[in-house]
Amino acid sequence: MTGFDRPRGLNHVAYVTRDTAATKRFYTELLGFRLVGYAMDDSVGSTGEPMTFLHTFFEMGDGSCIAFFEIEGLDADHHDSPLPRWAPHIALSLDSLEEVEAARDRLVEAGIEVKGVVDHEGIWSSIYFFDPNGVRLELTYQNRPLNDDDAAAAEKAVRAWQDEHGAARA
Repeated sequence: MTGFDRPRGLNHVAYVTRDTAATKRFYTELLGFRLVGYAMDDSVGSTGEPMTFLHTFFEMGDGSCIAFFEIEGLDADHHDSPLPRWAPHIALSLDSLEEVEAARDRLVEAGIEVKGVVDHEGIWSSIYFFDPNGVRLELTYQNRPLNDDDAAAAEKAVRAWQDEHGAARA
């Protein structure tokens, strides 16, 4: 038996949809994902709650997935939150800046509002948009690998943030 080190990658991230058909069209036709799996049940396996749902899985090029639950009878907007709409998002990797620009053009042609290309510290070049479910997506190209200097700068920034903001939480 081996010990636990850390996860090797993302299997899937799950969101809620009110319209599986629109979600399928968006992810397969606009973004090129492949519908690869589903689960359907009248109760939630992880909690035992009685709830009818369809759980669909859309695969990216590396095998990881974005998944969605359509839940019978769900009438509350799952985005009701005090969080700003830009904060919760998922960033998906592309292989070049040209791919980011081509994705932006395809989305704009399809009537999707797209922000960017945004340059983040010369490391990432990204576009931002919402899917039909209100999930914020980022398509990004990482211009260079992160290195030990980046890790050290991140540690320093976290310490400075904690020094300034951590005392307010205590």
